[in-house]
Amino acid sequence: MSKTRLVTAVTLGLAGLLLTGCGSASPGVAARIGDQELTVRQVDSATENYCTALGELEAEVPMSFVRQFVIQLMALRSQAEQIADDYGVEPGSTYLNDVAQRQGTAATQPAEVREDYVDLASAQAYAQDILDQVGKIELDQDGVVDATAEQISQAGVDVFNQWPDANGVEIDPRYGLRSVDGVLTPVDTNTSVAVGETAKSGLATEPDTAFARSLPLNHRCG
Repeated sequence: MSKTRLVTAVTLGLAGLLLTGCGSASPGVAARIGDQELTVRQVDSATENYCTALGELEAEVPMSFVRQFVIQLMALRSQAEQIADDYGVEPGSTYLNDVAQRQGTAATQPAEVREDYVDLASAQAYAQDILDQVGKIELDQDGVVDATAEQISQAGVDVFNQWPDANGVEIDPRYGLRSVDGVLTPVDTNTSVAVGETAKSGLATEPDTAFARSLPLNHRCG
């Protein structure tokens, strides 16, 4: 995956599906999504495995940037799983086909790397599948007949957008994510002020290749 593709996935691929509403999670907790907690350890481990699975990128990116992407995907999947439980639905063939494709891509990786990569890479397909199903359920309950795909999708988006207010979503500020117009968006959530050029580069909302090359190996991906 190229740097450009990674950026595009973060900024565009999740639009309309991500959580709304953010607060501050407890120490050791990266995010609290409804009834589920994502620990800092889980996020760090998944980030390392995801980076490993990506292999060689066209350009190196700071690991912090990949970590943002990972927590977005983990939070999205967590929300979608809880909504699926609420509505009593399971993902269908479209999602399962996506999983099969991801498994093929990561087939040569160790089991733990492959598992995290598949879960993360298929998160958007999972959420879209659940979104479409609950959207149809909502329209059926409202007596809407012969709903269009657009109507179904919008009804599903409404469910996803309303869910955080009813169930609660908290993201640790260290990950630099905040809800902007209903989408988890990279922003500067630091309480300190960056002064030097290196510090400022570390707060960039898009990956800086030169900055990434200046970091230790364990702080960059690619």
